[in-house]
Amino acid sequence: MSESRYVVIVTGIPGVGKTTVINTAVDLVKEQHGEDVIVLNFGTEMFEVAVKAGQVKDRDEMRKMPTAQQRANQKLAGEAIAEKAKSARVIVDTHTLIQTNNGYLIGLPEWVVRAIQPKTVVLVEAESEKIAGRRTSDETRTRDAQAITDIQIHQEMCRGAAVSVGTITGSTVRIIKNREGKVEEAAKELAETIME
Repeated sequence: MSESRYVVIVTGIPGVGKTTVINTAVDLVKEQHGEDVIVLNFGTEMFEVAVKAGQVKDRDEMRKMPTAQQRANQKLAGEAIAEKAKSARVIVDTHTLIQTNNGYLIGLPEWVVRAIQPKTVVLVEAESEKIAGRRTSDETRTRDAQAITDIQIHQEMCRGAAVSVGTITGSTVRIIKNREGKVEEAAKELAETIME
């Protein structure tokens, strides 16, 4: 490995296709390089913390928790991920901003990124109209409605949050476009970032 840090944080707003891009990239790395990549979902790590503490029953309830409790759970989840990522290539699948009842919660606050120390933060982006359509057709999740202009603002704010992570940790920041019907192209870019 050319980099001493093995963690790539991959972010994107709900409906952008981030998880599909990640899974395809992990398969590419395995096929082309014979290496496994561990994918850790930050929301799942937070959910496990919250369930263990008896705070929630399902993952969609977490957005409605008091912000202070969400922050405490973020810290615990970040520490758990840092422990798991000590010696393997890891993707942290997460969001840079989470829409809450009290505005946007920073998904990658300073105490989390200092623990994780990513080599790169990748923002997966798509056209706002496509994201809105994907959200409408996803029956597996309960998602808050967001206007197309608000989706665009959300993506722009995520760019600022990613740059902040780079400033704190010295990581690079990369934007990968997940164009409709071209997930393989986006996944190839992510695979290259993982192996860099």
